[in-house]
Amino acid sequence: MTVVLRILCLALIALASGCSSDTAKRTGYETLQNVRQQECLKNMSPDCEKREYYDDYERKRKGLDAPE
Repeated sequence: MTVVLRILCLALIALASGCSSDTAKRTGYETLQNVRQQECLKNMSPDCEKREYYDDYERKRKGLDAPE
């Protein structure tokens, strides 16, 4: 049983290390956008924000971080 558990742990570590930090950031951002949109729709608000995609957000953020 411990051998199977060790193999499972090693497989999970290998999969986790294969994910880049960009993938984690993108997933987190899109999850928060989904939650915000669902809350707005649930409250039946007439002025829900338009969803901003991660690529657009990242482009704007990098533009603000760029030295002048």
